[in-house]
Amino acid sequence: MGVDETRIFLSCHLTRFLIQLGAMKIIRARTDHIFIEQFQALPGQAWVLLGTNRSGIDDFFALVAGRPFSGKVEERSLPDRPGVLSFKDQQAVYESELKKDQTDFLDRLDPGTPARDFLKHLARHADLIEALDMTDSLDKGYRQLSTGQTRKLLLLAPITKGMTCLVIQAPFDGLDPGSCKELDRAMCHLFSKGIQILMFVYNPADMPSWTTHLGIVADGRLIYQGPAEQVPEHFLNQAKTPDFQATVQDFSPPEQTSSDTQEKKELVRLHHCTAGYGGNTVFTDLTLVVDQGDHTLITGPNGSGKSTLLQVITGDHPACYTSNLTLFGIRRGTGESIWEIKQHMGIVSPDLHRNFRVPGSVLACILSGLFDSIGLYTPVTDSQKKRAMTWLARLNLASAATVPFRDLTYADQRLVLIARALIKGPRILILDEPTQGLDQPNRIAVLDFLAEVAKDGLSTILYVSHREDECRDFFVQHIRMTPPAG
Repeated sequence: MGVDETRIFLSCHLTRFLIQLGAMKIIRARTDHIFIEQFQALPGQAWVLLGTNRSGIDDFFALVAGRPFSGKVEERSLPDRPGVLSFKDQQAVYESELKKDQTDFLDRLDPGTPARDFLKHLARHADLIEALDMTDSLDKGYRQLSTGQTRKLLLLAPITKGMTCLVIQAPFDGLDPGSCKELDRAMCHLFSKGIQILMFVYNPADMPSWTTHLGIVADGRLIYQGPAEQVPEHFLNQAKTPDFQATVQDFSPPEQTSSDTQEKKELVRLHHCTAGYGGNTVFTDLTLVVDQGDHTLITGPNGSGKSTLLQVITGDHPACYTSNLTLFGIRRGTGESIWEIKQHMGIVSPDLHRNFRVPGSVLACILSGLFDSIGLYTPVTDSQKKRAMTWLARLNLASAATVPFRDLTYADQRLVLIARALIKGPRILILDEPTQGLDQPNRIAVLDFLAEVAKDGLSTILYVSHREDECRDFFVQHIRMTPPAG
């Protein structure tokens, strides 16, 4: 359905929307990070709320989603039991599935809770499930679903329970372009069926074509709210300053011998590797060679094996032992420990982010990168603390040093994990979707910093991305991966 057809279709159903849905209204709400004088979303409107990571938009999301709000609200009227999909909700489902994982006690991979168990009244919503292309996925386990499928499942769950309003945080983050289009069509279909949608995004490019109304948050205030087609350009331009500016100052390069300065050393050699999970192969016969300075971009759609490839290299997938893999001149499986290998690596990945659930401060999180541990269990020196504080200052997070890591916003957690990976000056910097959850200014700031790292030869970068706009000139080779046939 084209944009014009979509708008005509939605307009024809406006009367039914007005009957089904109630208005959302907020009068004078305040926290330390945001002040909302007034906000109102009427039935039949599809809202996008746009703001940078530290604009106050996360507090606004909590307010609209009916979450605990550490501030004063004079008046708040919300639709009855809105369905909410946020980073924390996805994390909660992941952690719940992790606790129930029986793989260690089975002779096969535990697929997780069947998708159908997340939904109610399946027969009543069969047409909707089919329209979102989820019918054939109902008997799959949660861990067998792609990232895009899990998003659609978690969108369907509240709808099948009778909720008529969805409040969604950054739905497109971590999805490849094809999955983004698929999810966009799914949400447009839900809206056409009378589901009110309020979507919170960090990047203007994530605003769907069927958006009817736009709210822009900047400097802790809602500076614009109204029809999406009428927003003045200067409002969109107010949120383009990054929250940080990291530089390579005081960044320690890997130790080099005199011979290293004359010729590049081979860091990774993977020869004819095949890998998968639970009997399902995700790639076959893959060969990869990375020499010192060969900054490598790895792209491909969800399910093509990009993250699996990195897990083989980092030793977090069993194929690292069955494959012909050499790291830093050492053949895997010849008696070396995983820690001897990882001491030369800095790693940022969605798995690391999800698994970083231990209690501890922001400062402790960065320091743990020196020891490749999730949590800090080793005494640190004053100079190490000073170095970690330097990184926090570059991220404009020095005041949050003693704050629990899990209390930061998702985006600030990701920035801290990048600093954690860099603090030891690794020979290889392995980044799996490192800018996920970041707004456009901070995304560009991270990539600009990596360009400096590459220019000064401080680390060799292996970078996984779904985004076409993250291909920079410093990448020496580009690995394009495709899903397995069938």
